[in-house]
Amino acid sequence: MDTQVKLKPELKVFKDEEIPHLLIPGEMGAVLELIVTDKDGKVTEKRILKSESFVRQFLELLWIQTVQVPEVVTYSVRDTGNTLRAIWLSGVIFACNAAIGAVTHGIRVGTGLTAPIISNYALETPIAHGVAAGQLQYSAVTFGAPASDATTSQFTITRNFANGSGGSITVNEIGLYVEGYRDGATYYFMTIRDVISGGIAVPNGQTLTVNYREQAVV
Repeated sequence: MDTQVKLKPELKVFKDEEIPHLLIPGEMGAVLELIVTDKDGKVTEKRILKSESFVRQFLELLWIQTVQVPEVVTYSVRDTGNTLRAIWLSGVIFACNAAIGAVTHGIRVGTGLTAPIISNYALETPIAHGVAAGQLQYSAVTFGAPASDATTSQFTITRNFANGSGGSITVNEIGLYVEGYRDGATYYFMTIRDVISGGIAVPNGQTLTVNYREQAVV
């Protein structure tokens, strides 16, 4: 079956009533929405759950920008290849606008089952981009514009994963990889890793849509 990712780069605007409410007042975090659709766009499975697992690189990169760490000082952050990279304020940080097929950054999926820990720096078993056995086709990452209601403000990061591998693939782990730029080089860091209880199956010919809705609640 010729299943391909089809997602135009765009900035979507969400209505107030579309904001999910899973976080408690005073909490900052993310809501994870998983949607599986068939070739006709019919939803075959949908889950909405609280993302539990921001990892240490998220706070380290945020701290670099908050403190404005200068080039002469730097701060070392562990990248997705398990190498410490000296990063400072002037670098591009948190960019995750990956193009079609790019697996260095953006939302990534995998089959690993090990529970997250704060020091995770990469997915345990990433799923590659492609149409071979065990692979999924990664779309471009798109974004939902900031939206808010009476209690919650959010923005959304979205990526589609189409299965043209010839067999069903179960996604067990999901992560958000971002860029960090230094001295002419770009490095990549994982900021969130979630493991999905029971996994979510993506049958051949169907597409998994992952929405990370980052939120602040009062």
